Amino acid sequence: MPVVVSQAAGANQAHRDLEEKLVTRLMLDEAADVRLIGPMQQLQGNSTDQVMLERITSDFILLGWHAPEESLRNLQALGIAARRAAHAGDRNPPLRSCRGVYFIDLTKLKSIDDAILQIKACSANRANKTIQIGLSAPSPKKSAPPVTPSSPPPTSQPASPAAESPSTAERYVALGRNDHHDEPQDAVDDAMESLIDELDQMDL
Repeated sequence: MPVVVSQAAGANQAHRDLEEKLVTRLMLDEAADVRLIGPMQQLQGNSTDQVMLERITSDFILLGWHAPEESLRNLQALGIAARRAAHAGDRNPPLRSCRGVYFIDLTKLKSIDDAILQIKACSANRANKTIQIGLSAPSPKKSAPPVTPSSPPPTSQPASPAAESPSTAERYVALGRNDHHDEPQDAVDDAMESLIDELDQMDL
């Protein structure tokens, strides 16, 4: 979650030292996404700091030297819609449905460690709410799988031509045999007569 540190107005060296140490600690030790802006009450419209704040579209943490109510008024004066998000240092903010800002009043903290602890608590609080929202959200109903149209029954194949009857085939074979293998009738008669003659001679 982004962290924004708003500087104190005036030239208070103690405030400057704390701001620098806090930003350095957040960047180096906590690897936080931290931005440093000028005093909230002195920000002008269309300034670099205002543009940077407008580009933060999610919830963020704002550390400054004012009470949450005054810091919120300063944001609204810049045209930045926001609401106070509840945390350990700001327990009873009015409920509104827009981007939440975790306001931390630096005047009420004793050390940089206290600021780091509150920043971590704000981040953990937001992460927990995000998880709860995700768990409570109704899961979308699963749509019924598309019905695949059944395949049409296979088209019956046309009946193959009926095979020739065995008698017809046999007749063809018989005719073929007679055409190619039988001897002429005259030769048969001659052979029969020759055989008869031979039998007659044997009887004699």
